Amino acid sequence: MTNNKETAPDGPMIVLRDLHKQFGSLEVLKGIDLEIANSEVLVLIGPSGSGKSTLLRCLNHLEAPTSGEIYVDGVRVNRTDLSRRAFQRHLNEIRTHMGMVFQHFNLFPHKTVLENLIEAPTQVLGLERAEAEREALELLKRVGLTDKRDVYPANLSGGQQQRVAIARA
Repeated sequence: MTNNKETAPDGPMIVLRDLHKQFGSLEVLKGIDLEIANSEVLVLIGPSGSGKSTLLRCLNHLEAPTSGEIYVDGVRVNRTDLSRRAFQRHLNEIRTHMGMVFQHFNLFPHKTVLENLIEAPTQVLGLERAEAEREALELLKRVGLTDKRDVYPANLSGGQQQRVAIARA
């Protein structure tokens, strides 16, 4: 990912070590230790307010953990040894290789399915439109929505919107 990395031992794709997150006096994550292997499927289940979303948001530093270590693909995410500017570059590099699908899919309502999928690759990664479209159509094929490429999100079912969000991620 980045040349300026602090690595975890070879092995799991995601490693959490003694992860804590507090919001004021409320400790939401209390020393989470977790290893997730490459291609492993994991389900987080729990009651509302139990920290599922907070844990996911900590993975790519949308929420800054209070303490602990997070490694993704061997790269430490929460680097405390970097300047603010270097840390932001570090996070941006990590985030180009990571995607999340939120509870609310946040598709652009004024863009078609295909336009939603090519927005980030063209604007953030600098891909040519033709290449981004080719990749987007392959992703739509994988989620079974090739026929919806020119449809707007409001005309999709909730499950179809979710699959578009998965393809976008």
